[in-house]
Amino acid sequence: MVTVFIVCFWVGLLLLLSGGFHGHGLAGHLHAGGGDAGGPGFVPILPLMVFVTVWGGTGYALTRFSEMQMLAVVLICTVLALLTGCVMYAVLARVMTRYDSSMNEMDYEQAGQLGYISIPAADGAVGEMKYVLHGTMRSIGVRAESGQQLDKGDRVIILKVNKGMAAVTLFEREIDQL
Repeated sequence: MVTVFIVCFWVGLLLLLSGGFHGHGLAGHLHAGGGDAGGPGFVPILPLMVFVTVWGGTGYALTRFSEMQMLAVVLICTVLALLTGCVMYAVLARVMTRYDSSMNEMDYEQAGQLGYISIPAADGAVGEMKYVLHGTMRSIGVRAESGQQLDKGDRVIILKVNKGMAAVTLFEREIDQL
């Protein structure tokens, strides 16, 4: 069992010093799942490497320098390694999520955006509308429904977007229906 502790310690230490997996250095990770399961989609490798290193080192030290039975040694080194790994995970998670500015799909949803017609369209023709999203002026193509007239300056609301073309309705018409 002493050999297992020594191998775990040295393998964990070498992995820590070499920079881990996937070239991410100490913050490397193992992918676990698709990421759409509600979690982060990865397990940071640093806490796992710390666990293996602490488990091996503690186990070796306890078997070499104490008179404890092997079951007590395994339990103590497992508890210490789990605590150390959990603390490392908490620190790593805090540091990594502090500057996380992941894109949220709902932040860029175009349906429901209010804008105005910049290039008029009538009876099935293609025009353009402009709208503001997150402080940036954007434009998108609009197609007038048959019999519909979209004049320059008309205020419109995007109902849905299909293949880069927005289906819109006049804003004044929406107010009249309320």
